[in-house]
Amino acid sequence: MYRKLCLLIIIVLLGIGNCAFTWNLPNIELPEASIVLDINGEVINGLTRENQINLKREQIPQDFVNAIIAVEDKNFYRHPGVDPVGIARALITNIKYRKIMAGGSTITQQTAKNLFLSNEKTLVRKIKELAYAIQLERKYSKDEILTMYCNTIYFGEGAYGVEVAARTFFACSADQLSLAQCALLAGLPNSPGNYNPYLHPEAAKKRQAVVLQRMLEEGKINSKQQEVALQERMEYTRNASVAGEAPYFTALVKDYLIDKYGERMVYQGGLRVYTTLDLDMQQSANQAVETGLKGYDKDLQVALVALDVRNGHLRAMVGGRNFSRSPYNRVYSLRQPGSTFKPFMYSLAIDRGFTAADSIMCEEVSYKLSNGQVYRPTDYGNKPYHWRPFTLKEAVMRSDNVVAVQVNDILGPEKTAKYIERFGFPDLSPVLSLPLGPIAVKPIEMAAAYATFANQGVYSKPIYILKITDKKGKILEENRISQKSVINEENAYIICDMLKGVLESGGTGSHLKQIVGRNAAGKTGTTDEFQDAWFTGFTPRLCCSVWVGYDLNKNVNLPGGAIAGPIWANFIRDASVSAPDEDFERPPGVNIVNICLDSGLVATEACPRTVEMAFYKDTEPEDICYYHLSGLEWMLKNEENNF
Repeated sequence: MYRKLCLLIIIVLLGIGNCAFTWNLPNIELPEASIVLDINGEVINGLTRENQINLKREQIPQDFVNAIIAVEDKNFYRHPGVDPVGIARALITNIKYRKIMAGGSTITQQTAKNLFLSNEKTLVRKIKELAYAIQLERKYSKDEILTMYCNTIYFGEGAYGVEVAARTFFACSADQLSLAQCALLAGLPNSPGNYNPYLHPEAAKKRQAVVLQRMLEEGKINSKQQEVALQERMEYTRNASVAGEAPYFTALVKDYLIDKYGERMVYQGGLRVYTTLDLDMQQSANQAVETGLKGYDKDLQVALVALDVRNGHLRAMVGGRNFSRSPYNRVYSLRQPGSTFKPFMYSLAIDRGFTAADSIMCEEVSYKLSNGQVYRPTDYGNKPYHWRPFTLKEAVMRSDNVVAVQVNDILGPEKTAKYIERFGFPDLSPVLSLPLGPIAVKPIEMAAAYATFANQGVYSKPIYILKITDKKGKILEENRISQKSVINEENAYIICDMLKGVLESGGTGSHLKQIVGRNAAGKTGTTDEFQDAWFTGFTPRLCCSVWVGYDLNKNVNLPGGAIAGPIWANFIRDASVSAPDEDFERPPGVNIVNICLDSGLVATEACPRTVEMAFYKDTEPEDICYYHLSGLEWMLKNEENNF
């Protein structure tokens, strides 16, 4: 009785679709892919390029055709567009669970839905689907319908159609697919997310086995072919043309769009996405990474992110060594920053009355912690202590750990942690070693934080999408820059000046100055046992953070200045080639004085080690360095000053 009722409902629905609701078949318009544009209006390939490539029937592999028919619609060549038995089975399931659980759709119905309808699960949409399927069968041959289906079906990862699917998952064209690969692809459309072989390889293999079994049952393959296909090793990799020029950035945009607008709108709705990326800078980033890591272990990874210091616009992004091998975006991964964290603490020191010329001894010190343990900070290298005083600027230049911890102790770790949070690092632990970077941060957070110094103390929240419109030009969303002043411009300039010293003689990044070839500032960073290597720095226009390391617990065994630094320097040089060589704008409340690094006093011609330092007006040293003068010279200098 139950089955008869279902069949009666089917007959009624078919009658309605065939008679009462004789909708004209809409014009068949192949889906329009969305377009992502860079800041200059150039199309960013990856999301849209080759998003859909239409094949002719004879170009579609027969193994794929056999597989998709076996698993999706074994009666395709025998039914008139709808399959009463399949619909009955779906109706029984839906009535049992009192909601739409199954559709019983044929390939013709799925084609109708792909071309003309949405994915909503409603009775009205289902009736339209039935009517359009019947119309399709009247107007087109079975092979024509099958061709439309194979060119429009969604496989996941942004791939519509079997040709793009082949390139997306196997880096080959459709005509190069093996039986095993055809079977795996044919299993994806049923649930692209759950069977995504990049994310769920075991589920994808189980689904492939189901497809091969259906093919065997339908007589499309023999048991030997099934066995060989099941044993074939599946290696998943994207064709380079699918990845595009900025694959990690494109994936970031894609994930945002899909989450907000849905996959169909993204890949078929013709969105126009205006972004902040600069393709010229992106090419510079790609080249810098390729050159910088050439010859190194293939498992060594990298993250590079560049922001416009004036507004937080993301200009370039490299999230890893090879997107096809590893699409994980390390720009958003958490890593210990090492000494690149020191400038934020020194900013507080300057704010609390320290000057760049104040000296602190690098010597053995110890601190008893609340847990009873004793903490003894040391420096890198063979000698844990320098046993001499450092001005704060030289401590930054040489990245002295012992001095940094002592300054943090004077300031108070609680106050330091609270102060640094304003640079975009929430919930920091107030520990003595905080300036040495024991907490984990993201490269994009580091770039945004350092850009604050270059932007006169104004922090800009990173932004990568400016505007999104539909295909008719209607604005769907528009984003504006978000900024706040976190330190005063004098403080920001003084830290800029201290970081410029890192690239000068005696600094840990001095070897990078010639590569950069323009005014710049930055800081090296190396974590314990050389596990993570960093360099973060900026010009007056562009800030870039580079991290190099391994995904797993393995050491780079190189300092940040040696491996991350050259990548940063080459990128800054090439990305800034069309920009003027500007210096950082000095506020009127800052004075520049040449200081002796040995005494921290105003340098004389006799001082062997000197460097210019920036000071709040009226806080600079007044006394002349007497370390390198004879007694008579010192007396004459004092008389001259008094006069």
